[in-house]
Parts: sequence; structure tokens; C-alpha cells
Amino acid sequence: MKNGAASLILSPIRNLGETFIDGITAIGEVVVLFLSTLKRLPFLPKVMNLTIKQMVSIGVSSLPLLFVTSIFTGMVATVQSEYQFRNLVPDKFVGTAACKMILIELGPILTALVMAGRVGSALAAEIGTMKEKEELAAYEVLGLDPLRYLALPRFVAFFVMLPALSVISNCLALIGGWIVCVLALDITSYTYYTGMQYMFDIRDLFSGVLKSFVFGTLIYLLGYYCGLKAGAGAKGVGFATMNVVVSSCVSILIFDLIVAMLIFN
Repeated sequence: MKNGAASLILSPIRNLGETFIDGITAIGEVVVLFLSTLKRLPFLPKVMNLTIKQMVSIGVSSLPLLFVTSIFTGMVATVQSEYQFRNLVPDKFVGTAACKMILIELGPILTALVMAGRVGSALAAEIGTMKEKEELAAYEVLGLDPLRYLALPRFVAFFVMLPALSVISNCLALIGGWIVCVLALDITSYTYYTGMQYMFDIRDLFSGVLKSFVFGTLIYLLGYYCGLKAGAGAKGVGFATMNVVVSSCVSILIFDLIVAMLIFN
């Protein structure tokens, strides 16, 4: 009985310790993957064609989805701003608040979350399937470096395209805000435009773009890592795609706070 009671008490502690160790191990492996990818940057000109294909797949193919989400994000931000400021401040502050929210937070965050679900999961599924079919082992047998031909083009594509998509998302969201102002809120284009310019700070735009560089790197690292760690069969690949979406969303929110504190403090 005593041994059973002790085991019952120690089991949660043991599980907590194992989870903590596994988490630290995973963080270390992700850091090693990041450094290994950076080490291969000098080989980028040799895989430029693969990199361009990944840019098209990640960036251009995501534009229709980004168009819809960004337009409605700007509309919602503007409607909420008008509701909060109604009868309190002039209408031009609606444009000010919407611009601030979109450039600093909504644009880069929602773009990163959408891309984590669309492209990050696809990356994990692709690498996990290649691992399952032993294609990664075939690269090594043929004397080819998987990180050079698989990881490096995807890293550069994520690093470049996420900020570009974030800027496009900002523009579309501001256009969505203008549409709802003119059509639904009875706010003129001039009032909305002058409000956008009022209290504008270059750090607002800079912070959103900087966040996008960080988010793109995170999505690549977690997508590729979860693909490498995918279990056998379709079930293992399915868990890998789920893990990359969950871990990417959590990491994006955590690093959003870290970057914001570094820039605005």
C-alpha cells in the first residue's frame, strides 16, 4: 500500500519532469535546425530555382485567402473603433485607431496565423510524408544534403514572403476599413484618410514588418521540425500537422509579446 501510494504521488511529478525535459530537448533541436539552415545560406544561389518555386507556393498561392481575411479584418477593426469612439471623439480618430491596430497587431498576427494553418501544416505534412517514404534517407544515400535542397529554399521563402504578405494584408485591411466607413458608417474618405495620417509613427509599420520576419522563421522551423518528428503512417503525419499549427500559434503569440516589448519599451 505504501509503495502504491508513493507511486501515485510521484507519478504526476515524474510526468511533469519528463514533459519539461522533452520540451527543453525540442527547443534545443529547433535551435540546432535553425543554425544548421543558416550555415547553408552560402549555397542559396545554387538552389535559387527551388527557392522561387517555394515563394510562389507560399506567397502567391496564399493571396486569395489573404485577400478575404484582410478585407474583413479591416472592416471589423473599423466598425469596432467607430463603436468605441461614437459620440466621444471626432470621426477622424476611427481611421487613426484602425490604422494603429492593423499595422501593429492585426495585420502581422492574423497573416501569420493564417499562414501557419495553410502553409506550416502543409510543410509538416510534406516532410513527414517524405520521411515515411524514406525519401529523406534517399537524399543522404545519394550524397545530397536534405537541409540544402529542402530546408534552405523553404526557410528563405518563409523569411521573405511573410513580411511581403503582411504588408499586402495591411493595405487590404485599410482598404476594407475605408469601404465600411464610406458605405456603412457615414464617414467620408477624407476624414478616414486624415485620421490614418494622424499620430502615425514609423515604428508602427516597422514593428509589424519585424514581427513578420520572426513569425516566418518560426513557422518554417516548427513546420520542418514537426515533419521530421512525424510518426509512422497517415496518423503520424496527421499528428505532425496538428502539432505544427498548435505550436506555431502559441509561439507566434509569445514572440509577438517579446518583440512588442523590445520595440515599444
